[in-house]
Amino acid sequence: MQFAYMGFTQEANIRHFHFQRVLPRARPTRIPNVVRFTLNADMALFATYRIPVQEGPAICLQILTAALAGTDEESAEPASYAVTREHLSDFALARTKVEEAKLARRRARPPFKPSNNSQLKWPRVN
Repeated sequence: MQFAYMGFTQEANIRHFHFQRVLPRARPTRIPNVVRFTLNADMALFATYRIPVQEGPAICLQILTAALAGTDEESAEPASYAVTREHLSDFALARTKVEEAKLARRRARPPFKPSNNSQLKWPRVN
């Protein structure tokens, strides 16, 4: 199942991310044309886990895809989901692991040592 991000609305500190199901080209006639999904997220949790607000739609898409995995397109009905503390902590943990893996792959540079012909001279250690 595929989804299109349709934007968001915000009430106080709760942001509502709106998605719509995207049907394949040859769509069956008995499936409703428009099925909308809403995911509600507390923006204070984004600040708690230091997740940029721009990551909100991607996180919501992951949650929506996981929630509707294995369901048939015919059985999809409009629904509302909540972005929980667990979702955001899992996302932050995965992001941290990716960053640590990048740092582990990086080769250490050898320390800088000026050549003998260089005018830059290190102070002598006695």
